[in-house]
Amino acid sequence: MRELDEADVARIVTPAAARTIVREAFLALDAGRAHNPVRAVATPPGGWFAAMPAYVQLGALGALGAKLVCVFPANAALGRPTHRAAVILFDPDDGAPIARVAGDAITLRRTAAASLVATEALAARADGRYAILGAGAQGRAHAEAFLDAGLVRSLCVWSRTREHALALAATAAERVSVVVAPTPDDAVAHADVIVAATASPVPLFDARSVQRHAHVNAVGACVPAHRELPGALVAAAAFYADSREAALREAGDLLIAMPEFGLDATHVRAEIGRVLARGVPAPHDGPTIYESLGLGILDVACAAYALQHAGAC
Repeated sequence: MRELDEADVARIVTPAAARTIVREAFLALDAGRAHNPVRAVATPPGGWFAAMPAYVQLGALGALGAKLVCVFPANAALGRPTHRAAVILFDPDDGAPIARVAGDAITLRRTAAASLVATEALAARADGRYAILGAGAQGRAHAEAFLDAGLVRSLCVWSRTREHALALAATAAERVSVVVAPTPDDAVAHADVIVAATASPVPLFDARSVQRHAHVNAVGACVPAHRELPGALVAAAAFYADSREAALREAGDLLIAMPEFGLDATHVRAEIGRVLARGVPAPHDGPTIYESLGLGILDVACAAYALQHAGAC
């Protein structure tokens, strides 16, 4: 069985490549050329372990496998990674195991690419002022993806760890105007596009701080008991998800807001793949939200791409 390490993946699955792969995977899911069950989760003390099986057909490339991921938040205080992952690929014709692909770089690149694709599809002003809340690995990956795409005109960064915010700002300042905000409300106040990529279990900002035309990529809260977004914003926004089924089972941003504001399952307007397939979202006079839970098809598609192109690098 072949093995690709994190350096291999980061070299091959560039932000530009991830953007293309993710878009095609979303379209494949909408067209019925993919199968993406909601992740199965086990909860050992202090963390959780998830299995994300998937199959996706991208042109002539069929990808079958699963991402296995552990999340242990307390690792951060020990200087260890909070997330560890691997993608196991199988031959889609006979089921033989063919590769183990390091999963951390895939998780970062595909998640940022999904937010980018969703922003291009949903945001009233995708090319403009950005706010990134959270300057950890996901915050940095999102900054890289959006900057590489040329969409960021100015950037405002906030993090609970100011040193992390300053480090991200210093890197981004080589390309655009950047400020470090003292609070999340200050960060989002003038933003056209917001990325929430933190481990916060409670809302980060007041809904009234968000501009009416803003688009929000909600990345950090992928368990039912956690949310980054205020319920009033979720209720007022046009709400989209990578997976409707996953959103109704895992998205704390939505699930906590539903009883607060009398929302039901129809509040999820559509999956992002459907928006991409149709070309335009339904009209909405207010903010838009893309809820990113993370799909196995994205991991498996990126891993298969990395394996396919490994010999050329």
